[in-house]
Amino acid sequence: MKHFDGDIGLQFTLHIANDYTLPQVIGLAETAHQHGFDQVWVNDNLCHRNIFVVLASIAAKVPIKLGTAILVPYFRNPVDLADSIATITELTDGREFSIGIARGAHAIAGNQVEAVKPLAAVKETVSSIKALLSGSTINYKDYPNIGSYFHLNPDWEFKLEFEPRSPVRFYSGGNGPRILKIAARIMDGILIGGYYIPLVRTGRLAAMLEQPRKLSSEFQPNNAQYDTCELNVSISSDRNAAFQFAKPYVSHMLISLKQMGFTDDEFQINFVEPNLVKAVDEAFSNGATVSQVAEIIPDEAVKSCFVVGEPDECKDQILGLMEDAQRLNFGQVCLAKLGPNYGEAIKLLRENVLTG
Repeated sequence: MKHFDGDIGLQFTLHIANDYTLPQVIGLAETAHQHGFDQVWVNDNLCHRNIFVVLASIAAKVPIKLGTAILVPYFRNPVDLADSIATITELTDGREFSIGIARGAHAIAGNQVEAVKPLAAVKETVSSIKALLSGSTINYKDYPNIGSYFHLNPDWEFKLEFEPRSPVRFYSGGNGPRILKIAARIMDGILIGGYYIPLVRTGRLAAMLEQPRKLSSEFQPNNAQYDTCELNVSISSDRNAAFQFAKPYVSHMLISLKQMGFTDDEFQINFVEPNLVKAVDEAFSNGATVSQVAEIIPDEAVKSCFVVGEPDECKDQILGLMEDAQRLNFGQVCLAKLGPNYGEAIKLLRENVLTG
């Protein structure tokens, strides 16, 4: 494909795709495989379908590379994570099992659990899982923060009683400067989340990537880093449905962009008037629901964080953003959110957008 030389993946966000049963999710993964996509990523949510059950079910049926985007370290203790990951590698026929990991969204996971010392939680979870997967015997006095969080006996020796059968690599779903420095030392790459579009448009992304890539070349000179960007898409033959699907997510994302320090000029570059950001912020502060706030998001503002609409209007935008990913040396573009109908979106993307 002339616009991008890397892999093209899909993210199934289970809380968005909540109407799909597990057999239907497996069917969507099969559709993705049949249409030539390279990877399927699944996200982690409490009170929704279990990420490891979903991934194991797909792995047992569909020969496609799989990953977590993202795994939340506070939801399961690290020994449980290690044996779950190792077990799934027995189903992946030698294909890499990719673990994208981060503290979890502030608005959801941040309210469901006590997100204590998130940098230490991610660092110690990754480090201890890697040690367990390598066959090492460990105890959690060497990983005191995550060990204490899960009440793991600091003096007990933990060792996996079986070996993983496929490679496991770790990717930082956290994109702040401190976690990216940690990732440069112990992980295999970066997973830029759903803010890829506004970060590219404003020129912020290149600067974000520069230091961790430099550090990783120093600390892991023999480990080629593989970075992935999530490109939010809402594509449908029903243009209005595509826009309406994206608006609830845009309402939250505008607040996150404000928290990142986006200026009025940067919002305008991304089709958002500053007074809209103020109105959205005030609405949430006054107790409005996501559905209520979505009603004040104009169609134009959806373009701040999504490629949205019918295939013809999405094609050039997606290909242009994939060219940006090529220029920025990403290994994969992961198409995320997808649209109001996952099955239709997968087919439209391959047959009408990612052609020749």
